[in-house]
Amino acid sequence: MKIHVTTIFVWIIATLLILTTGFAKDARADSEPVTAFVRVNLVPMTEEITLPGHTLLVKGKEILAIGPTGRIKIPTHARIIDGSGLYLMPGLADMHMHTDTRWFNGGWPSNPLHLFLANGVTTIRDFGPKGRPDDHALYWRDEIRQGRMKGPSIYGAGPILYGPVGDAGKIIQKQNQQGFDFIKPYSFLSRKEFLDTVHTAKILNLYVAGHIPFAVGLDGVLASGMDEIAHIEELDFEFLKFDRTLNLGHSEWFRYILDQASDQMAPLADLPANQLKKRYQADLDLVINKLKINNIPLCTTLSVDHIVNEKLFYPDRLKSQATSRYLPHGFIQRLDQGRNRHQVQFRGHEDFAPFHYKLNQLLLRELYHRGVTLLAGTDSGPMDMGLIPGFSLHDELRILTRNGLTPYDAIKTATVNAAKVIRQMKRDGNFGTLEVGKRADLLLIQGNPFENIDHLQKIEGVMAQGRWYDKADLEKLIVPGIPVTGAVRHVHEPGGRHFTYFEVLIGNTFPGRLPESIESISITGPNGRLPVKKEMFTYLHGPRDFWIKLPGIPDTGTYTFEVTSGNLIGTGIDIQAQVKTIPLPDVTRFTPSNGSTLKKGEPVFSWQGVESVEPLYYRLEINQMYGPRVYSTGYVRNMTSHALPKGKLTPGESYRWRIRVTDSSQWADVQNRSHSDWQNFRFTP
Repeated sequence: MKIHVTTIFVWIIATLLILTTGFAKDARADSEPVTAFVRVNLVPMTEEITLPGHTLLVKGKEILAIGPTGRIKIPTHARIIDGSGLYLMPGLADMHMHTDTRWFNGGWPSNPLHLFLANGVTTIRDFGPKGRPDDHALYWRDEIRQGRMKGPSIYGAGPILYGPVGDAGKIIQKQNQQGFDFIKPYSFLSRKEFLDTVHTAKILNLYVAGHIPFAVGLDGVLASGMDEIAHIEELDFEFLKFDRTLNLGHSEWFRYILDQASDQMAPLADLPANQLKKRYQADLDLVINKLKINNIPLCTTLSVDHIVNEKLFYPDRLKSQATSRYLPHGFIQRLDQGRNRHQVQFRGHEDFAPFHYKLNQLLLRELYHRGVTLLAGTDSGPMDMGLIPGFSLHDELRILTRNGLTPYDAIKTATVNAAKVIRQMKRDGNFGTLEVGKRADLLLIQGNPFENIDHLQKIEGVMAQGRWYDKADLEKLIVPGIPVTGAVRHVHEPGGRHFTYFEVLIGNTFPGRLPESIESISITGPNGRLPVKKEMFTYLHGPRDFWIKLPGIPDTGTYTFEVTSGNLIGTGIDIQAQVKTIPLPDVTRFTPSNGSTLKKGEPVFSWQGVESVEPLYYRLEINQMYGPRVYSTGYVRNMTSHALPKGKLTPGESYRWRIRVTDSSQWADVQNRSHSDWQNFRFTP
């Protein structure tokens, strides 16, 4: 590592910067505020250097000027940030993660977008949104760009192409029209589906980054022109012999591959790293040479292997880590019950997980030494992963340095390399280094990161797109708050009336007494704050649900629900992406009809489905005549009848029933629904 002090070269470059950019930009209109970082050690990432005693000016969202302190003209009303003894570097990028609509709906104790910021992550790349609507990341991307939400810059793939996909070309065209930044094919695509996907994406000039489908293999992926491989672990399958012609479903493919890997690699499980490398040297050379020739980058995501081993063998250590308070609600409970995703997937093959991690670390070292472009990614975001947004990127960088990358080269995977690939995606990759004109994504830390990668977590402040957050701001952003789930629905009611239903559910981990402990509830929609307050809501004790309905159809866009209790704040977000009118069920086609008498037994309720070109889901609800619900089904696609199990009704009592119709089978994902009028019946002995 070179430490540059004041040299003639630096002075010349600084002077040129001042003359050609600093003064010129300072002469622009002064409508945007200027922030000046003074007396700071710059870590520009243009090469492995640090520049002590420097000043960096930010105007709006861009770096305005850079040079030695005292040589840069600071505007009169600039905000001054004293960087004495501190290091200023580009913000970090997590180049493989997943957004999830449940992020803001009671799943995480802190806003994941804020967790990224608090860890110096100013750019994230979403490898396929989870939940519905599946374009929610586009809303968040635009809201952040416009300054209406706090978070990192987002680049997003469309919904993952798991396979089978039917008309791949049509799906890719839709994702392109929606505005997604790239396409992600998955492991289960057939060869034809995969080739059609890449071909269509190339015609539309869309970047393709994804898995290596089992039916295709590395050679087929490289021949297709796919731009990027989503995980280092995708290369594992090149070391296996298996039948790529099989026609299997998702779970069958996973189980088959895991069985084959366990059988073929079991004899190698105890080999030390050097012998494992010797055993696979020829295969490593072949695979990496192919990658080099095709100049294809890979995401690292080794933190996934690490967390899998923690779940399987060291769950108590995972639960006791300092950051466990940021894990999603219910994660620890499912882990204790053995119901976590990876505990289930690896059941019976637990011993393969450590070998899998060892093989991927070997691949990482070889890829690095051969000069293959690596991108730091974590796969964080999904609630069942156990990978905490932001924090997991630092874990990933530590894994990289433990496997031979210098701190500088590890940081490059999350800065310089990240920006380069975003530019290859034909998007705004104007970040990753400290240079005039670059996006003002900055990280201010206490120590030199080239000396110790852990210094990256000694954060004094973060700037994202020119927006400054000091240490106190960041700490406030991630204080665990009230677990809140917010929901907005368009509801078509009998009589042809339209309403907007809002629900605010409080999670079980909230310690206060409900409903009185909740002091305020506010809702902000796409067009501003709604005229509601807590006193207007009805509270339902069972689901811990505050409920209100307002006349009219909801506006499309993002709705933010904020709840307060003392010093605690909880926030939920829901998106009304589409408004459509679901027809009302025809009660004249109901059996039993209104006023019927049912005899003891297992009565069957039936109805006629409503007309729709899209899938609809039906739910049967039965209430006491003047009381609470006694029975309901889930939301079942195209259901038009249901036999009531024995023992649900009391002979001699009267009841009422209705049908609810929705556009999703999952409560959290419903956007539009309708329901029939209540129909009465009596149940006789």
